[in-house]
Amino acid sequence: MAATRIQEAPARVTSLDYVRGLAAFGILLYHFQSWTLGHMEAETFWGRIGLYGVAIFYVLSGLTLYHVYEARLQPNKAGLTDFYLKRIFRLFPLLWLIMPVYLVIMPELREWDRILLNFTGLFGFVAWDKSIGTGVWSIGNEMVFYLFFPIFLFSARYSRVAFAIVCLVIVALGAYFAFYLIDDAVPLAAHWRDYVNPFNQIFLFLGGVAIGYFTKYRSLPAVPLAILLVLAIVVFSYYPAAGNTVVLVTDWERFIFAGTCLAVCFAMYKLPVTLPAIVHVPLHTLGEISYAVYLLHPLVYQVVKFAGKQLHFSPWVTIIVAIVLTLVLSQLVYRYYEQRFIRLGQKTSKAITARFAR
Repeated sequence: MAATRIQEAPARVTSLDYVRGLAAFGILLYHFQSWTLGHMEAETFWGRIGLYGVAIFYVLSGLTLYHVYEARLQPNKAGLTDFYLKRIFRLFPLLWLIMPVYLVIMPELREWDRILLNFTGLFGFVAWDKSIGTGVWSIGNEMVFYLFFPIFLFSARYSRVAFAIVCLVIVALGAYFAFYLIDDAVPLAAHWRDYVNPFNQIFLFLGGVAIGYFTKYRSLPAVPLAILLVLAIVVFSYYPAAGNTVVLVTDWERFIFAGTCLAVCFAMYKLPVTLPAIVHVPLHTLGEISYAVYLLHPLVYQVVKFAGKQLHFSPWVTIIVAIVLTLVLSQLVYRYYEQRFIRLGQKTSKAITARFAR
């Protein structure tokens, strides 16, 4: 039955690629606007995207991993080796490409312990606020989530009670940060180490796993899903929260906004979305290159901003040029760099796990 289910479930869900691409592009737009035009507060749509675009990534990560590995991942050396090798070859090559650039342009980052932790990926476990590169902290979070993913998967496979206990513990951790550790009277910058702590974010990843667990093999009516999608977007955009963005990640607002992210991912996962080619192609491509867009856009912006000062660009010209160059460069990096390492990871995993079968 498990083997049949794997064949029936496609390895890639196109609608989730749309969401992933739009989330990456939304974070890009937030950063470019805030760096060019000034900080955006909690009441603005882009101020909310700046925080919860990353949350969308976490939900999608848990959901897609469950979708792919639900019956494939086995609790043995071969299964776990295959899983972790493919994750390493997917994440690390691009990190190793951008981090030396940051070390060149930001001498203050040149601390031997920081460099060692970042290049090995261990920073996500012990120094999650000491990443090298804008947004790289979230990749450190992902590495921690990958360590926990087999626990989440195997507990779900074992029994609903076991999975429910795991969920209660992880949600309680999130509540501890939201209600007690992070103070909404203090700006988020002062709480940055607590905010980027992987245990403050892991409930989002587990939420994605839970969506897959409860709905992977269920067909749901399109109309309620579409209504849920619209309502989630409306709540996300117009829920009354204002001031410093810390108010978006504390108290009940933390779970209201997280809930909208979960609802969007759930609705798009189960909606039978088929878009015309003129829309599908750019959105699908954006989803494919989203990792490159996310990591490269801060560096591209710095180059464009420097050139713009010499050429007297207006703020919006700077933003538009940076967007175009980011998308072009991300496409090239994905096609000619990332994909090679993805294939290398598959070959390496196949060669190593074959030894366990002997």
